[in-house]
Order: sequence, then structure tokens, then C-alpha cells
Amino acid sequence: GGKAILFSQWTKTIDWLAPKLKEFNPLIYHGGVPTKQREPILAKFKEDPNAHILLMSYGTGAVGLNLQFAGYVFLFDRWWNPAIEDQAINRAHRIGVKNPVIVTRFISKNTIEERIDRVLSEKRALFAAILGEGDNNNVSLGLNATEIFGLFDLKARHKGGSKSIGPKPVEQSTDAA
Repeated sequence: GGKAILFSQWTKTIDWLAPKLKEFNPLIYHGGVPTKQREPILAKFKEDPNAHILLMSYGTGAVGLNLQFAGYVFLFDRWWNPAIEDQAINRAHRIGVKNPVIVTRFISKNTIEERIDRVLSEKRALFAAILGEGDNNNVSLGLNATEIFGLFDLKARHKGGSKSIGPKPVEQSTDAA
């Protein structure tokens, strides 16, 4: 039971997922939904006991909505800025919520998603170390060009030629065991 919000940055992904989740009576809320239909969708999600999942885009639903009656948040794909993900999670995790909100991020093993997750986690830790824990939503946690190229083990053009920005090579021991 319970209600869930699934976030994706892609409206085509949301539209693709809807029929696959039909047994949960999904509702769709993204930029392609006319503005006048959005409020009734949110009301139905809140009031209809059979509407179990709201498929929502980060851009349309991450900010300014109170959906604290949802106990589950799924981040189907990663946003380049973890502050946007935090805002999406905070649609369900609000002051006064008595039950925990369970958050699940979908990250496929051995894919670029793992690298994105690593870079975003490192950036989040760096900002927390510098600015302290708390609300850093006004600070850019997004990736810069060098970090994006590094996800693909590419070299960014740099004033003195090219600069390696990929992961550092692991030194292997030549000692015999």
C-alpha cells in the first residue's frame, strides 16, 4: 500500500513507464500536461486510494509542491545537480511527516550512472565540508564541463593543449606474491 512519486528528467520515460505500471493506476505530471489539469491530478493522487503512483518530471514537480502523504520516492534517472534531487525528495519529506519516506535511486551497475553518482556524491561531500550540512540549494552542485568529460574518460581542451580529466590510473604492484 501507500503512495509513491517517481521522478524522471525525461517526459518520454514517464510516458513509457505509465503503461508498465498500470496496476498501480499511475498519474502523469510533467511539462506536457496542460496547466489547468495539473491541480486535479494532484488532488486525485492525494484523495483516490487506488492512485498509488505519481509519475513526475523534475522540472515540473521538484519545487513548490507538498506531497507529504507519499511514503516512497523513486529517482528513476539522475539529475546533474543533486540539489534538484533533494528538492524532489522534499516534496514528500516535509516538516510534520510522522512516517519515514523511503527514497530509491535507480543506478545500473557498470554504467555511466555509477560514475555520475560518484561525481555527484563527491561534489555533495565537498560542499558539505566547506559550507556545512544543511540547505545548500542556492549553491550550484551541478557538474562543470571538466567533470562531464571525465565521466566519459575524455580530455577537455585546455589552454596549454589538452588536460586529462578522467579517473587516475591505478598503480599495479609488480611484487611477486
